[in-house]
Amino acid sequence: MRTMGFGRDDMEKTEAVIPRAEEPKTAVISLVRVHFEDAAHELTYFNDRFDLKPGDRVFVSGKRAGEVGIVNAVSTKFRIKASDYERVIALAQTPIRGTYKPVADKMISYDSNALSPEGFCTWVMPPDEPTEDDEIICGDGYEIPLDDPHSAEGVDKAVFGRALNYCGSGRIGYVAVKDGVGRAYVEGERWYELEFCIRDNAIKEAYCDCPYPGLCKHLLAVAVTLSVMSDHGDLDLSRDFVLIDADRFFEMIKRNGQTITL
Repeated sequence: MRTMGFGRDDMEKTEAVIPRAEEPKTAVISLVRVHFEDAAHELTYFNDRFDLKPGDRVFVSGKRAGEVGIVNAVSTKFRIKASDYERVIALAQTPIRGTYKPVADKMISYDSNALSPEGFCTWVMPPDEPTEDDEIICGDGYEIPLDDPHSAEGVDKAVFGRALNYCGSGRIGYVAVKDGVGRAYVEGERWYELEFCIRDNAIKEAYCDCPYPGLCKHLLAVAVTLSVMSDHGDLDLSRDFVLIDADRFFEMIKRNGQTITL
């Protein structure tokens, strides 16, 4: 059972030190069999961009575009017509560096070289391929006081309750703040990207790319998590930081083949 994302538990407060990871290897042209969660059979894809291994998490072109697949087998013995195959287009194999402290169900780092938003994104979202219709238009954004997120203008009671449930179910996958500018990734029906600023003990100019036409549960869940962890002294909001869900953190370490020094 998971602990609340903004609560305390008996997790040992030992820092996890991530040794410097190896640099990415050169591409090895291959055919790879990929498993998707709801698929009855593996599907085969052509790869000419990465050095893939079983267990790697990948994004592909074609009907399964946008879904995370797991590589089950790799073959370099083939002769094919490339146009007959969809391709592997992205690999979630971003090296993780730095020192992380476990707090409740999160891992926190203040290191400047900690996992970036772009790096985390490779694990959960497909590459962005904008089209002519993808113009981004922003209004004023939302403001959420961190001393009392429930008092934010436009809060719906039911939405706030769902936000609290998100805090305790590992949905807050990643939050990073650098020079007062923040990005977060929250897992809902899909992964949603959030952007905001932190000033005067409040989240300001906050946006989420979910379709909800109001102050959404994703923004509120991030605000509640930061608020309570800060109140408990577990998170210093005056510093640049990276916060990652602990289960996802250790999954990424395992998938990368990296080791942790405790």
